[in-house]
Amino acid sequence: MTAADAAALRPLGLWIRMLWDIALPVLPLRSEDPDGGVGPDGWPCLRPEGLWLPAAPTPLTGSARLLWQQAAVSHAAAHRVFSRASFERARTAPITQAITGLLEDARAEALAARELPGLARLWAGQHAATPDLGDGFEALLLRLARALADAGYGDPHPWIHKARRCFWRDAAQQVLAQPDPRAMRRLASELGHDLGQMRTAFNPRTYRPGPDYRDDNRWLWRDAGEPQAERQRRSPVSSVTDAQGVRAMAPAGPDRQDELHRHPEWDARIGLMRRDWCSVWLMAPQRLASPAGGASGHTAGAVDAALLRRLRRALEGPASRWQPAASGDELAMGEAVRAIVARRVGRPWDPSRTWLRRARAPVRAAVLLLVDTSASSASLVPGAGSALAIQKRQAVALAQALTAVGWRVAVQGFDSDGRHRVAVRRVLDFGEAWDARSAARLDALAAARSTRLGAVLRQGLAQLRAQPVDRRWMLVLGDAEPHDIDTMDDRHLVADAQHALRRARAAGLGVACLVPRREDVAGASRVFGEWHVAAAGSEADLPRALGRLVPGLQSL
Repeated sequence: MTAADAAALRPLGLWIRMLWDIALPVLPLRSEDPDGGVGPDGWPCLRPEGLWLPAAPTPLTGSARLLWQQAAVSHAAAHRVFSRASFERARTAPITQAITGLLEDARAEALAARELPGLARLWAGQHAATPDLGDGFEALLLRLARALADAGYGDPHPWIHKARRCFWRDAAQQVLAQPDPRAMRRLASELGHDLGQMRTAFNPRTYRPGPDYRDDNRWLWRDAGEPQAERQRRSPVSSVTDAQGVRAMAPAGPDRQDELHRHPEWDARIGLMRRDWCSVWLMAPQRLASPAGGASGHTAGAVDAALLRRLRRALEGPASRWQPAASGDELAMGEAVRAIVARRVGRPWDPSRTWLRRARAPVRAAVLLLVDTSASSASLVPGAGSALAIQKRQAVALAQALTAVGWRVAVQGFDSDGRHRVAVRRVLDFGEAWDARSAARLDALAAARSTRLGAVLRQGLAQLRAQPVDRRWMLVLGDAEPHDIDTMDDRHLVADAQHALRRARAAGLGVACLVPRREDVAGASRVFGEWHVAAAGSEADLPRALGRLVPGLQSL
């Protein structure tokens, strides 16, 4: 490879950084690969130090050459992000090794294309296999590679039909049937057995993976006795990957106690719910050196009397059955007759049961207060400070008042930095009392980043469902305008938030939004609906605002 070829590879490292935010050096593969035995006509080699990339196939020039290179480095990067398993070479037959490598290639590409759909088109353009190649081992694997990568490709071979059916759950090839890489190993063993029954010849000495943009898969196999931990250390990735191979980039400074939750997202443009599309990090409460109250003074204090009266009336339970009493709303005829008879014959009688009083059942309920801490909450409200400062004061007043009427309350702040960095910060957990530590956590919330509202609402619904109560509310404090850095059209996020709201209300959850300015009402109404949005610029406005919101919340 010439110096010009080496210089041409440098931008490919930036391409990988743009796609996955990981460092994967792209190195020129010369006359020998790092392990020896592969000449200048070799294929890409993925190693701990980077991707060793040979020259593009001779017929390719210009844009075709660049597309091949991008396909090769994107495929290697997909392995770095999504391929975390390895297998012992000595315990696996060579034919199973070859098929396992092909299935893991397809699995990594499928997961990568779920995040970046354009990659599917890039890789599909590198496949050229057709039934005309024949039914030899290498030909069948090339045909299978194309069948798993291109839903529009038809192949008549029954072995390929079986592999396709076992690999994909749906005909459109959008959902993996078995996302666990260990399932790929089991499927490869079964498919290899089928090829053995068909007497398909296989020469492991001459076999090479294909198409030629894919690496040699040697990283997938470890020698006997090599620990899995050592294997993973030699193939580091910069992200958190779950059992299904879905990548989640943690927010800055994640704590060991932070919880990662996966949530879908509704894509209205294609009418599809994308499974496990968003990564929501439920952040552990901040560890504070001192439990003193925060600088803003959000400590526990006297509960606003007007707000408390409003809540007591609004949150009072529905009228229950009539209960016996010494005085009440209606005479208990049966008890009254028995009392008269007892009095006439000189027997004792219980005057406390001669009347009936309509009693109200105690309400077991939970409220989740979500404080919008996105960058827009830093905007100033004339005479009242920043929108976030207003939202914090309202959160304190509501938390204290709701607790005073016997409800379970939680307070959380939320923002996002792309769909894999949706942060929900715990301020007050259900069952806790508001104290100086809660106040300090609230004060620590700062305005920054974006608002992926649909994922936050789904996370809130999951938390409220776990509460042992009869009534559940979720109240968003802030303008809650959906927006995120990885979405060009905010209408997509508005549609997703509306979809999440419909699901929450169908589950009996009351959801409303309290905005800090009257001019925010129109924007929030796009998502929550006109009758589920109210403006409150201060704590004094809360009774009036709740008077508007509570009827709609209680109707669910």
